[in-house]
Amino acid sequence: MLMVIYFLTSKGITREIVLQTDNGSEFGGVSVDKLEYLNKAIFSVLNAKVVHIPKGKKEFNAYVERSQETHDNEFYIPQLQRCESLKEFMYRALRWEWFYNTKREHSMIKSTPYEYLKNFVSIDKSVGLFPVIILDNAIDILDTILPVPPGHNVSANDQAGLIQTFWTLSKTCPNCPTCSQGAIQNNP
Repeated sequence: MLMVIYFLTSKGITREIVLQTDNGSEFGGVSVDKLEYLNKAIFSVLNAKVVHIPKGKKEFNAYVERSQETHDNEFYIPQLQRCESLKEFMYRALRWEWFYNTKREHSMIKSTPYEYLKNFVSIDKSVGLFPVIILDNAIDILDTILPVPPGHNVSANDQAGLIQTFWTLSKTCPNCPTCSQGAIQNNP
């Protein structure tokens, strides 16, 4: 979720970003307090919030499941065995993502996702190219951005302060964490 927020912000989205999830426990589940805490401590700092699928609207989750079926049938199943390397897979995945977001009409919205999004916000077409990542490797990225001492698990309580610090620093030094000013390294 954080990667999505950072990506959209990097594309010039200044409006509040709303992420809708199912009612899984990782996103607050049935605990209103947990969802409120996540929004207040983590997401509000990033001008974002998490909301659950509205009660009585289970079909909203069906839309996500249907898009996964499209990815399976039109990309993974026909392409995966053709790839001779991880690099080739990543390249094909990026091409698929571009096609899916900017060229392929979606029956539900009667347009491409990019064309649909343009109805609400002025945005560059590159928004259709969210970086292709292997989620197993995403932990390495988070470990770089939000280091945690060995043997510790990062809870939402721990992340809230780290995220707020990182976000504040990135606003003052847009090239962090590798900028010549060394803002992340020089600030606790």
